[in-house]
Amino acid sequence: MRLITQRVHMNRCNCRDTRQITLDRDFNVPDVRPDALSVMKEQGNVQIEEARMVEGRANIKGELVFQILYAVDGEMPVSEMQGSIPFEESIPLPCAGRDDELTVCATIEDLRSELINSRKIGLKAAICLEVSADTVCDGEGAVDIEEADHVLCRKKTLDISRLVFTGKDTLRVRDEWKLAGTKDAVGEILYADYSLGEMNTRVNENELQVDGQAHVFLIYLSDGEEPEMNFEENTIPIEGKIDCSGCDAGMVAQVTSEIHSRDIEIKEDEDGESRILDVELVIGMGIKVYGQDQLELLTDFYSTKEKCQPVFEDSYFENLIVQNKNRTRISGKLSADSDRVPLQIWNVSGDLRIDRKIPKDNGMQVEGALDVSVLYLTEDERIPLVSVKGALPFEQFIEADGMTEDSNAWVRGSLEQISGSVTGDKEIEIKAVAAIELIAFERIEEPIIADFTSEEIDWKARSREPGMIGYVVQAGEELWDIAKRFFTTVESLMSMNEIESGDVHEGDILLIMKEMSPEG
Repeated sequence: MRLITQRVHMNRCNCRDTRQITLDRDFNVPDVRPDALSVMKEQGNVQIEEARMVEGRANIKGELVFQILYAVDGEMPVSEMQGSIPFEESIPLPCAGRDDELTVCATIEDLRSELINSRKIGLKAAICLEVSADTVCDGEGAVDIEEADHVLCRKKTLDISRLVFTGKDTLRVRDEWKLAGTKDAVGEILYADYSLGEMNTRVNENELQVDGQAHVFLIYLSDGEEPEMNFEENTIPIEGKIDCSGCDAGMVAQVTSEIHSRDIEIKEDEDGESRILDVELVIGMGIKVYGQDQLELLTDFYSTKEKCQPVFEDSYFENLIVQNKNRTRISGKLSADSDRVPLQIWNVSGDLRIDRKIPKDNGMQVEGALDVSVLYLTEDERIPLVSVKGALPFEQFIEADGMTEDSNAWVRGSLEQISGSVTGDKEIEIKAVAAIELIAFERIEEPIIADFTSEEIDWKARSREPGMIGYVVQAGEELWDIAKRFFTTVESLMSMNEIESGDVHEGDILLIMKEMSPEG
């Protein structure tokens, strides 16, 4: 007889850990930039450059890329400076292997800048690194036995998820629009802020369909002999496709996205005025696509004519329990600067921060805060723009039938919409919509039969045994176990003992008829 095997694709999260790192550095204002009067606003994103396993530790290299908007005491009311802070971190992952695939999710939990003097600004950041190590491999598992009429088989059907595609790619988005007639033509851009809004993905045949929005906010000086400060904001539609070989519409995608680079060009309209803005964004995307399979495994077998012993190997699978994207509304009020009354809100931006992820039966409790920054115009001619900040807490329970505390869960939050309005002299009302996505997998560990040993039965010795015996069922035994031990069949035991349901219990007494040799 011969085992019939099937290649089995397995993936499992071996180890996961979270580490918070702190970055603190002072930066000189570039010589080409004017002196700073006060810091107004900062933004940043983390870019992971390398992640690899070395002797049980995940070595991660990356950088925090930042942009700071500051007030200027002079003809130019505001200016900006950009820079980056590189970092390296080593995180212990004792259960991970050297060849495991590392996934790093980096989020900024806190970002603050302060004016040290007119030519120096300090930046502090707290970054959370969530690292997981996954084993992705192919194994051989027995699914049946060939040429063995005297062999009894036991099988099990498993619902499993298999990793069909994993990779990183970029999506280029370009949009061009003309300023409204009520806006001044652009002379010089002083500050530009880009952020992703609602992002939706869908798996199609050999591709990933991406639909979403990006938001652009600009502060600029008008074109003319007496330039004035103005602003422009716009929403850019995102549409595109990314090649994902081997995927189809029935599969589930786990996607992260961030803006890697951006470029803006000022063009002249038909009247020769600088009123056309051409923006190009490069969006980096991390993609994993999972397909669902049913796998029928051979879990045990024996022969009534020879001694057979399966050889088992450990195997591991994951089965998708749920992919759920919940949207939650967040609202609250911020206090404006007590000395500067807001006349007009120019920009409202925010970062969604997830502080706690609490796995529960049939769901996940998510708690965090929306860090908000509001930029508004005042009557102060010396500092016409003022920025205020605040945090609005939120909590959301995401339902996931079948989920337990041991499930392998992935949670990602994003800010889809945010707006602000002045409700009083010193109050700004914030309204936002956040999306929280949960993907949860059930962990399955199932021994698979990789080989077997066999030897002949000593029929002469067996002929001297009694033709029928009484047997007392032990704790945890099934009819299968007893039939295998005495080289008989479950059907024979049920017939001999007039058992209809096939269930036996500890202490039951069974009559067992000895099987004859192959020669009879």
